[in-house]
Amino acid sequence: MNKDQLINNLHKLYRKDPYIQQIFNSAGITLDNLDAAVADVAEQYWFDEMTWGIPILEGILDFKTDDTAPIADRRSQLEARWKSYGKTDISLIQAICNSWHNGQVKVDFVDGKIKLTFNGEYGIPNDLKGLQDAIDNVKPAHLAITYAFRYLLIKDIHNKITLAEIEQKQLDDFAF
Repeated sequence: MNKDQLINNLHKLYRKDPYIQQIFNSAGITLDNLDAAVADVAEQYWFDEMTWGIPILEGILDFKTDDTAPIADRRSQLEARWKSYGKTDISLIQAICNSWHNGQVKVDFVDGKIKLTFNGEYGIPNDLKGLQDAIDNVKPAHLAITYAFRYLLIKDIHNKITLAEIEQKQLDDFAF
């Protein structure tokens, strides 16, 4: 809200008064600053936008992230920790995987084991350790976890992409 919006709310006899003009000019500036502060605080409620709220949430959850880790990894770890309260089942583990910043992971229960299938990026994703720690925190100790990663195979690239496109891929993206 700015000065003009505030003055337009007054009776027209007071709108031209210099004293009123100055009061509402100050109030308008203060309200503009307040709007920005409120917007900044509101961003701290979203895991994908959280910045200065990370230490606050760490205190609430009694959980410390690595200060040297990228902010996206810290946000994912906090979101996973936030979601990790409740009955442990496939849905909870899937919710933890979905909170992870590389979250294209499908969770299954196969042959008495939890199976995580990575459907997103190729190779072993960044911050796999953070995801493993989050899942280890909620899963029953007697259940094993298997991981299935996605790699580029000859059948995926043969006659489908150019040599220039292949050169842009990381070596870790390919299966050996």
